[in-house]
Amino acid sequence: MILGAQATSAASLTTNPGSTANSVVQQSTKQISGVVLDAAGIPIIGANVIVKGTTNGVITGIDGDFQLNVPENAILEISYIGYIKQEIPVTGKNIFKIILNEDTQNLDEVVVVGYGSQKKVNLTGAVEQVTSDVFDGRPTANATQMLEGVVPNLNISLADGKPGRTADFNVRGTGSINGGSALVLIDGVEGDPSMLNPNDIESVSVLKDAAASAIYGARAPFGVVLITTKNATEGKPKVTWSSSYSLQTPQNVPDVVSDGYIWAQHFYDAYYNYNHSNPSGINKTQQFSVAWLEEYRRRHETGDFGTVISDGSIGTAGRYVYYPEGTDYYDIMYKDHVFAQNQNLSISGSDDKFDYYLSGRFYSYDGLFDSDEQTDKFKTYNMRFKAGYQLTPWLKVNNNFEFSHNKYYNPITYSEGSGVIWRNIADEGHPSSPMFNPDGSLT
Repeated sequence: MILGAQATSAASLTTNPGSTANSVVQQSTKQISGVVLDAAGIPIIGANVIVKGTTNGVITGIDGDFQLNVPENAILEISYIGYIKQEIPVTGKNIFKIILNEDTQNLDEVVVVGYGSQKKVNLTGAVEQVTSDVFDGRPTANATQMLEGVVPNLNISLADGKPGRTADFNVRGTGSINGGSALVLIDGVEGDPSMLNPNDIESVSVLKDAAASAIYGARAPFGVVLITTKNATEGKPKVTWSSSYSLQTPQNVPDVVSDGYIWAQHFYDAYYNYNHSNPSGINKTQQFSVAWLEEYRRRHETGDFGTVISDGSIGTAGRYVYYPEGTDYYDIMYKDHVFAQNQNLSISGSDDKFDYYLSGRFYSYDGLFDSDEQTDKFKTYNMRFKAGYQLTPWLKVNNNFEFSHNKYYNPITYSEGSGVIWRNIADEGHPSSPMFNPDGSLT
């Protein structure tokens, strides 16, 4: 039978069948309270606090707090998704401050999905996530270029290969007549990933289906790219330094005809067959005539190449007339290798009230064009400072500051249309035209 007891104790009466004496066994209980926090000191809402081996337990409130009646010798089990479970004895203590550490083995199973996070096994929407591992060892100028090819159905469109080039993000192909670019959010704020330090990125989640529109509305009809940056680490200051160097080689360089006379003959044949007349010029710089082509053929056979000043018999008197062996503008203008370097430094740590993450990056790219004065040099500087201070048990102040500075030297790119140097080479840089005149001026 059960006897009555006060709130702080309970008594039970047991009968020994082999004896006429009765014995009373008493087990005392007490009320405990406490708070459950993460490593950064932020309260964890909804953590489970249970007496081990029983169903007696509670869930932490909005401030991470809890109260529970437990036996004097009980052991508490505290758990929350994504954190390592703890077991704490309650003997001799009534007030608890419990710190849960992230379970790094299961971090990849937690996915950021807009207003919160879910485990991958519970996801019903089309969400893809990559972590900072995809950026390790990739010698590219910015995070946008590093994301190419690492997320299924995320198409990244770059206008060209400039180091600091921004991009359009497209999820699952063209979504409208205007293309349909995805919304990109960095720590919840719309931003440009090309300005980010890749070393600062913790994870990238891509919301692909209607779940994106359900959260972000009309701003996200074509998907959302969520970029989350790193936070402070727990404990003593941790300093991380990384340095990388790379030699980059141009790929898919055009294999052009570099023999000047052969190119000029093909030009004449193509022009005459289409127009049924002789051309008067190759471009606005170089004159053309059948007599010039015949003289070019003779010089090609004898090896007598060079540039002469016209006497009026071929070309306009007083102008240069070119008979080069051949000019490969791509070979002249572009380096075989480009040197680039990437330097990263970060400092992070936390204590009971203050946490911080400070990082800096320097990236330089020496330029692809083979000229000291007219090469496309690129330098970028990044700095990020994240900090939080727990003013009171219910108030924490956080800061997330980012600074980015890009410096790019754009070489001569004027042309008749697209404004890129490729157009100049196609229009003016023919094998029959040398790059320099005898007086050193550009042709």
